[in-house]
Amino acid sequence: MTDQKKTCGICFDDDINDFQMFSVPGCGHRFCSQCVKRYIEVRLLERSLVRCPHTGCKSNLSLEICDYLLTPKLRAMWKRKKREDSIPLTQRIYCPNRSCSALMSETELYKPSEAGGKRICVKCGRPFCISCKVSWHSYLSCSFYKRLHPNPTYTANGGKLKALARKEGWRQCRKCKHMIELSQGCARITCRCGHTFCYKCGADAEGCSHGHLQMPPLPDLPPPRPRISWPRPPRKLLLFLLGRL
Repeated sequence: MTDQKKTCGICFDDDINDFQMFSVPGCGHRFCSQCVKRYIEVRLLERSLVRCPHTGCKSNLSLEICDYLLTPKLRAMWKRKKREDSIPLTQRIYCPNRSCSALMSETELYKPSEAGGKRICVKCGRPFCISCKVSWHSYLSCSFYKRLHPNPTYTANGGKLKALARKEGWRQCRKCKHMIELSQGCARITCRCGHTFCYKCGADAEGCSHGHLQMPPLPDLPPPRPRISWPRPPRKLLLFLLGRL
């Protein structure tokens, strides 16, 4: 006797074996493993909370439960997200050195005795400015540095970075200055620092209507065809024709 086939709640394939199904702990909703894997990837790319795919369900999925479904890349993304979520948004700091980009909590940073905004990355050990979010600018105050470099991409090798960003169509977060690339999906972007903006124009998402708050314009329709008015036949002719039927 063959096992009864199951139906996935995402792709609605009704020819799935029971061992190919994934059951969400707590709520019991079931989906095929391949759909759950793709769903997790999308949620991680969106930096969103990974919950049960069932509409309206609030059950959370954990890295430990889903580990066997994940590729090494997805597993690393999820671990990084867990690390980000463990640090309050106002305390998240990223090393501005592009070869590092380590995530840190503001409370764990080493602050040299000379005070100011100088901090030391806990991973690469390089100094950076916590205020300007760039490598440490020796002998320059933060206010003077910002006047010289209103955009951090102008710093060391910044000209090349800005040219590359323009060529590839990348956007820079106005809050943390991190470069972001959108390959597909909604134009509403949530940066790793929590700032939400429009990828198309760079403006705050709440004040923009590019793709995420405005319906696309309808295509131009051809002008209506002229209506032809035929002369109405006399009443006596109609009665005559009906009488012959």
